[in-house]
Amino acid sequence: MAALDASGNIEEAEDAAQLLSDAINSRDKDEATKHLDRLLDLKIPVCVKINPDAYSKDSIRLRVGVADAVSDAHIPITVLVPVYMTVSELKEKINHDYGFHPALQRWVIGKRLAQDKDTLYNYGVRNHDDSAFLFIRSAQTAQLSREQERKEKQDRRIDDIIENIGPRPQRSPELLARGVDLPPPPLPPKPQVGWSCPGCTFLNRPTRPGCEMCSTARPENYTVPDLYQPDQTETRRLQQEELARLQYEQSLIEERKRNFQELLETDSQSLVGNTDPLDCTICFCTIMPGEGAVLRECLHSFCRECLKETVLNCTDAEVACPYRDDAYSCNCILQDREIKSLLSQDEYQKFLELRLNIAESRSENSYHCKTPDCAGWCIFEDDVNEFTCDICNETNCLLCKAIHKEMNCQEYQDDLRIRAQNDDAARQTTLMLDQLLKNGEAMNCPKCQVIVQKKDGCDWICCLMCKTEICWVTKQARWGPEGTGDTSGGCKCRVNGVLCHPQCQNCH
Repeated sequence: MAALDASGNIEEAEDAAQLLSDAINSRDKDEATKHLDRLLDLKIPVCVKINPDAYSKDSIRLRVGVADAVSDAHIPITVLVPVYMTVSELKEKINHDYGFHPALQRWVIGKRLAQDKDTLYNYGVRNHDDSAFLFIRSAQTAQLSREQERKEKQDRRIDDIIENIGPRPQRSPELLARGVDLPPPPLPPKPQVGWSCPGCTFLNRPTRPGCEMCSTARPENYTVPDLYQPDQTETRRLQQEELARLQYEQSLIEERKRNFQELLETDSQSLVGNTDPLDCTICFCTIMPGEGAVLRECLHSFCRECLKETVLNCTDAEVACPYRDDAYSCNCILQDREIKSLLSQDEYQKFLELRLNIAESRSENSYHCKTPDCAGWCIFEDDVNEFTCDICNETNCLLCKAIHKEMNCQEYQDDLRIRAQNDDAARQTTLMLDQLLKNGEAMNCPKCQVIVQKKDGCDWICCLMCKTEICWVTKQARWGPEGTGDTSGGCKCRVNGVLCHPQCQNCH
């Protein structure tokens, strides 16, 4: 009823309305007409409702399909309701049980948009498993803020508390005479504990990690109350989640063990075989499991015969993966154990010799032993003038580029000139040394006149005969008459910061 200023009229109207209800229930037409006229004279708006006692006392199962603005899926739920419940009361029940604010609910019952004041019976809901549809609006569409929702909940709680502690309403004398008692005040609702979903506003239990309705994650700043005690259903769910977590962790441990064991088994194999059928990208043949090979570095797969031919035809010290296509060329290298497992013993030995020859030819400071048919060679430093071969044990002179046993460089060169008169090989060697002198590839020691050659690197050389340190670019001794440190003679390199020659390559 609308609020009026005349409190006396309201009290009189309350009594008249109650007496009218009693007269109708007792089938007293005259008494009902009397009280109806009395209400009409007061000109106060009234409403008439059927007493719930007229309906069936049993609750029915109402099947409800729930959907929201985010998801197209319908979630079925079942709600126990009396048929005389109004749509407004049904919204409050859903709010209490599931946490959806009444402003977010839109009900469709019997193909009609339900109105708050109507009962379920009015929409044809009368038997078990009758159906209805509930659409949950977004809080933004319903213009419902969290602050407004909390304020409404607090106002309802305060109203319930005031109603419980307030004075009991007085009955009119006529109601006392008829023995009509007022119903006891309703109990305040239990405070709802949990977190409200930021997506659909559904009130979830504190321990749920995600929304039960839309699966939205629980807010990060929410903490489960210390005094919260989950019920039996929730405890069972928590136990199942813990069991699932333990099973997942155990499965991870077992998977790591399997992977580690497979890694050990794979590493122990010289050549990893294919576990599935494959098409070789070189010969395009289908290779059955175990008949091909998977390269360790890049995991490209080929048949073993194609890989073997790739190794045998390789002219480089390292064998590259043969995978090629229009957009990509693999630059990974075959490992030595993979190469060894593909080749026979003789083939592998030839491959190693080829690799050594390639390395020797590409090294700047390399020297091959002068013993015929010897495979020995070395990489020398600038301050080294002799090389003892590990294969034939012969000592090579790096300056003479020859082996002269029991002779020094001077004796060897003198002997070479004598033998050149009758020995073609010695004559060719003598001619070669003369040509080296003419081309500037060799020089005579400025002190003992023995022929010396520069090996490589900087311009510092040392005569094996007289141990004179020589500047290769100026063909002079590095130091003056006083020896090492005397810059008064010799090439005078770096005196006053000036090089001894424009082409000097660090003779000091």
